[in-house]
Amino acid sequence: METPPIRRRLWLGLALVLIVAAGFRLWRLHSIPPGLFGDEAADALDALDVLAGRGQVFFPSNFGREGLHMWILAGAFKLMGLTPYAIRLPSALAGIIAAGAAYWLGYELFVARTSRDGDGQGLRNAWLTALAAGLFTATSYWHVHFSRFGIRGVFTTMMAALTMAALWRAINAIERAGAAARGGLDRRGALWWAVAGLFMGLGAHFYTASRFIPLFVGLFLAGWLILTWLHVLLRPPVVHVRGVILGALLLFGVSAVVFAPLGHYFLTHPGSFTQRAGEVSALQDGFSLSTLQVIGKAAALNLLQFIWPGHGDMARFYNLPGRAVFTPPIAALALLGLGVSVKRWRNPVYSFLLLWLLIMASPSFLAVDRAPTLPRVLGVIPGVFFFPAIGLVAGLDWLTARLAALSVRARHGITWGLAALLLLLPGVITFRDYFLVWGPAPETADAFEVDMTTAWRWLEAHPPAGPLYISADIYKHPSFSVLYEQVPTTEYFTRIDPQLHWFDARRAWPLPHPDSHPTILVGNSALPPAFIQNLLHIELTPIGDGAAYRATSNFYVEGESVIWFSEQLGLISQFILPPEEGKGEVVMVQVWRTRGPIIDDIAPYQIQSALLGPDGSQIVQVSDEMGVRPPEWEQGGAFVTWQVAPWPGEDKASGAALRVVPSHQPPLQPAGAEAGWVQLPLKRTPPTGP
Repeated sequence: METPPIRRRLWLGLALVLIVAAGFRLWRLHSIPPGLFGDEAADALDALDVLAGRGQVFFPSNFGREGLHMWILAGAFKLMGLTPYAIRLPSALAGIIAAGAAYWLGYELFVARTSRDGDGQGLRNAWLTALAAGLFTATSYWHVHFSRFGIRGVFTTMMAALTMAALWRAINAIERAGAAARGGLDRRGALWWAVAGLFMGLGAHFYTASRFIPLFVGLFLAGWLILTWLHVLLRPPVVHVRGVILGALLLFGVSAVVFAPLGHYFLTHPGSFTQRAGEVSALQDGFSLSTLQVIGKAAALNLLQFIWPGHGDMARFYNLPGRAVFTPPIAALALLGLGVSVKRWRNPVYSFLLLWLLIMASPSFLAVDRAPTLPRVLGVIPGVFFFPAIGLVAGLDWLTARLAALSVRARHGITWGLAALLLLLPGVITFRDYFLVWGPAPETADAFEVDMTTAWRWLEAHPPAGPLYISADIYKHPSFSVLYEQVPTTEYFTRIDPQLHWFDARRAWPLPHPDSHPTILVGNSALPPAFIQNLLHIELTPIGDGAAYRATSNFYVEGESVIWFSEQLGLISQFILPPEEGKGEVVMVQVWRTRGPIIDDIAPYQIQSALLGPDGSQIVQVSDEMGVRPPEWEQGGAFVTWQVAPWPGEDKASGAALRVVPSHQPPLQPAGAEAGWVQLPLKRTPPTGP
């Protein structure tokens, strides 16, 4: 039982950690990160299925994802509506709790055990270790970044921290109870073992990496018990073996009950358990010497990202590209703390932290599609932040011994001043890197699909009077779809709004009738090339923050199709835009007429264009996606497509050929075509002008 002074210090330290963590995770959460990343939108789409009564414990889309995060998002949408802020707030709160739980864990690992068994480490140092671990977690760029990112990964850190803190609370309760515990496990101790099992079971409902937590806990407890039985010199050994065994059984029993709904899903859906991991595992093709080399390289890169500047995760949506987890001063402390922990491995506290790092980093060793990668090592949080905390205390002890000739006040001034500096430094650098460098960067806006959220916000204030056309680099972009249409995953490809049409302006441009009062919005990710803007007299007016544009064009065609490639798709005309100086690239432009959508054919068609020589042979051939997919073909609609190819010269090009190939199907067969190829003359003017 904690005494009042210890309890007061415990709560003051916890309040400090939570305030710092909240500041870094909640400040400007409405605007940083900008936009809405596709993975955030994917979870939100599933959350809409929860609200529609179709919630699951496991959502099979997007390679399969555990479902508890989606249920939490659904609750957030009920309370706040569907906005990027509502998607991210649960993650921010989870990050705050994780930082507080890191401090709690530090208290159980160091303060509670030091005040009881006096293992030689001063109580003051124990408090500093706990506080430093909590603050390093609270101000970590890595953890701040993922706490402000509306995806599932940060919940692994929260559940890991809560599980480990409750576990050590349970272990300490057994050792405090001593012989008074009936049967080796008293009621208070049993409660904390059960709480640890609850958190461990819940963690498995969030993120795949959490499945390694039971492995880690089981290995640690089994190892501690076995080494005690073998009389290996541990300091201390397991004093109450029966209590730990009963507690472990309770922990895993409660965890199994909590995990049971997800476990039942995996049993009744073979392959779902390894669905996501199997896509990237180094072992998917078996084990060999080369596999071991690949795993070793992935392990080295993923461990190096913690300490080596410039060798961090390069993905901007996960990190400030190349930024190491620890800044150089804190990396030095972490290495020192790691060395101290290795030296003290016989103490179960330090062997616990070392095993945590090894086991919970191993998913990144086995998933080798990308390295280094921060999401797959999230399970080491907050354990990894105890190493710089241990290093800080060890360094201060060393410095204090070297300053023995100074007065007590001078020694304390130097050591505590240095400690304060090292505790403040990560927060200052994180603030700079996240809020002043990463957040405002144009590359960050691009990575987080700002053009789609800009279009959504503009439409909230300017509802379209007629058909709406959206140009994006992803068909039915999830970031726009979830915010504008609010369509769940199960209805994602259903046409909810018949007035909404998708296209990719990098490859196609719609030609709506001017009298239909169309609204055409173009995102930065899918702008039309300059030659098409000139040809169709397209004017782009920036909207919102300038990441998207409203487009206007009076270009329209009245003619009917000359060649019908299918019942729904016909070619009005093809013409070319040859290079001005006779050398360079030629643009082959097609004008299409449509008779209605093909709802179930969502894959893009391929347009294959060729230039023919005097003998009729193909001398140049190019292929590109048709930028308007079959579900977007309108009744009586029209659109333009184009391809760019090398220009062989006037004397070599005497004709053109064209065919359309559906995805994974034979080419369309217009009347008189051979293998789908339609031969066409080389025209140099469009069918109509603006």
